[in-house]
Amino acid sequence: MTTQTAQTAKTLLMLGDSLVEWGDWESLLPELQVINRGVAGEHTEGLSARLAREIDAVLDAGTEPEYILLMTGTNNLLMGSPYFPAILGSMLPRLADLCPDSSITLNSLMPMQLRGLARETITAKNNELRDAAKQSGCRFLDMTGPFTEQYLPVTKPCFLNDGVHLATRGYQVWAGAIKKHLDTLEENHPMYREISR
Repeated sequence: MTTQTAQTAKTLLMLGDSLVEWGDWESLLPELQVINRGVAGEHTEGLSARLAREIDAVLDAGTEPEYILLMTGTNNLLMGSPYFPAILGSMLPRLADLCPDSSITLNSLMPMQLRGLARETITAKNNELRDAAKQSGCRFLDMTGPFTEQYLPVTKPCFLNDGVHLATRGYQVWAGAIKKHLDTLEENHPMYREISR
């Protein structure tokens, strides 16, 4: 991103675990200024504990992000800790208070290809996450469709051999879904609609 582009680009703050941290977001979303605050191996409790500190650091740097995306809960699910949607249910209002002018989106769990983890379990948790986002007045980005709408031979390479972490193709699919989601937010923004008339 050039200096001029960086000055005019909207800011996306991404909070989460290794799925966020390991993304090459400058290449994946070049039209945005992405602030990557992913921490590999982190549970939702860890993100909740550092939330205010992370927001303070971003605001102190002179940036209030137009968009915030949270991607967390994968490590909770894998370690048999099922209560992360409730934690997010209390975290999202806190985040909204810290960043009242930011558009906040909660990302779903990815449709992981992991032996012993039933697809129905992921679906059930995503439904809980969707409810948490709705009750908090936040948006929800469901990644089930962008991955599973593809044919299986294409879907499998979206994940690394561990079935959890994303391969290059998986990050491309995710970035495309994020861009489409943010474009929709722009189109539905009152100021955008007023200008478009």
